[in-house]
Amino acid sequence: MLRCVLAVLLASTLTGACAQIPICILQGSGTSSAYNGQAVTTTGVVTALFSGTGTLQGFFIEDPACDADASTSNGLFIYNPNTTGIALGDRVSVSGTVQEFQTLTELYAISSISVIGSGTVQPTDVTLPLSSASAWERYEGMLIRFPGTMTVTGNDDWAQYGELVMAPDRLWNATHVVDPNDADPDGTTVGGLGNVAAVNAAEVANALSSIILDDGRTTSWPDPPPLISAQGTLRCGSTVFNLTGVLHYMYSRFRLQPVSTIPMVHYPRPAPRLPDAALRIVSWNVHNYWSTLGGFGAANATELARQRTKLTVAMEMMDADAFVLCELENNDVAWVDLIAGLNALYGSTAYLGVEQNAGFGTKSVIFYKPDVLTLVTPLYSYYSSTFERAHITQGFEVIATGGRFLLSGMHLRSKLCDNATGANLDLGDGQGCYNARRLDQVSELVSHWADLRTSTGIDAQLVMGDFNAYLQEDPIDLMRVSGFTALVMDGIHDYTFRYQDRFGAIDHAFGTEAMANAVVGAEPWAINADEPPVLDYPDANIDFYQPNAYRSSDHDPVVVGIDPAELVVGVEAVAHDRSTSFTFDAAQGIASWHAIGLVGLELADAVGRSVGLQASRTGNTITMRTDALAPGVYAWRCIDVAGRAISVGRFAVAR
Repeated sequence: MLRCVLAVLLASTLTGACAQIPICILQGSGTSSAYNGQAVTTTGVVTALFSGTGTLQGFFIEDPACDADASTSNGLFIYNPNTTGIALGDRVSVSGTVQEFQTLTELYAISSISVIGSGTVQPTDVTLPLSSASAWERYEGMLIRFPGTMTVTGNDDWAQYGELVMAPDRLWNATHVVDPNDADPDGTTVGGLGNVAAVNAAEVANALSSIILDDGRTTSWPDPPPLISAQGTLRCGSTVFNLTGVLHYMYSRFRLQPVSTIPMVHYPRPAPRLPDAALRIVSWNVHNYWSTLGGFGAANATELARQRTKLTVAMEMMDADAFVLCELENNDVAWVDLIAGLNALYGSTAYLGVEQNAGFGTKSVIFYKPDVLTLVTPLYSYYSSTFERAHITQGFEVIATGGRFLLSGMHLRSKLCDNATGANLDLGDGQGCYNARRLDQVSELVSHWADLRTSTGIDAQLVMGDFNAYLQEDPIDLMRVSGFTALVMDGIHDYTFRYQDRFGAIDHAFGTEAMANAVVGAEPWAINADEPPVLDYPDANIDFYQPNAYRSSDHDPVVVGIDPAELVVGVEAVAHDRSTSFTFDAAQGIASWHAIGLVGLELADAVGRSVGLQASRTGNTITMRTDALAPGVYAWRCIDVAGRAISVGRFAVAR
């Protein structure tokens, strides 16, 4: 058998079974080598070495002076499971056969390796985003560096495969930053595809801006996972300065393999970011808290206990005066179990709950502190064929100040494409499936809420929850068009959710003008989207489980701080027709109406139910005592002898 131990010393025109071929010629400018299947000899400086079971089992070489062609790579992977006798910086001659292993150009079936000197290789700087996906080929097998700061934007495969997704900054979901209809992000056009090209361009830029940082191993579940922090995690937002490694291709992705210790600066877990306010309201998708085991949530009682522990610890840390929670099982067991766990941490009945069973799958629940808030309206529930679940609104009064507000939960249809047809299909505008249905849901709710504000006389309304829509999508524009103010203060820099290494906010808080004027701060608490999913509660992740707030759900909670002194105290007693004289003495519990032609009065509570009257009429005046009325808001209608309305109005009875 012909061997090519010293082929590098022969003339460059040597041909046959062991031709001397420079690395850049072997690599070529295409996706595969023209020498595939041929026995060759090549030379280069060793830039990375991976030996031993469970590693890449080979080494990388590079010839920096190979040529000046920017379209060809000067690096090559040598697959040789039992490499000995070489070290980083050695200049070696290697003989073997060229192959395209899963489209990676490499040498295998190595017949000889000789150390012929030493050398140095300076890493080639690569700036992201690349011009195209094919541009990675130019660096295959080379030692490269990403100058400046690279940020962890994905960690889903960190624990199992030792992989992180790195980019110059967090990657943002395209429709979190780009409106598919308006070039101006502040635009409020709903529907249409006028700016879809910009959405697509943003997503292309995302795809060209990331690289996998691998760990040089091929085994699963490395123990410990690479670069783990003292807190037992590796959060998105962690950074590396001048990230350097060799570019490898494996499992259909280009990836960076480390050549030395990675100087990871860990993004710390934040303490609760609580607005400095006398009243705090939190909304949170709690990620399928189900009492029915083995379904969408916990598989068994032990898993449910771990899930409950993480959720309630986080809720106690936020210590909100009210929680709007969504994605609890639509029964009367799950929410009772969760509130019991929360109250157990306080050692008392710190929270009560209001909820409504309707629809299917999941529902929303409001927990509130009865020492801080009291109910001043019935629980309003809205559910029609447009919805998957009921949407609830509760009127509260702040006990310390008397200020009143409406608190509404929100959980719109998800982006999953199950059974989508027609306008609910993915239209390629970045908004996913069922955008049309989410728009219909917002439209109906906006009308419903307007009726509630009119009937209760409470103008301050806070709407919070999971909209399943990013910041620039149609349902959010429709909320703004309908007179609601987005309350989260930091715009595109806030996020509540991560999907496929892209960040964005799909959990939002909106307020009417009266509510926005009382809000002193609003922001998410980043306890979940940044954390590796492996830190959650299932048995399969027991080695990583931590009984704390971090990775207690897949959504981050949103915290709103309110100055209750800015909320209107009580409800103004009004008549909507100047022809009627209406007075209400709350202290004496007497209401009276006077109008020409007045012969009767109709009274209804806040949900439209007729209330029996204990009233007396003298001429054109009707007087009624209100002592027997339950606390709440009442609407009245004065009528004439023909039963026609003379005027309408409202008043509120306090406790």
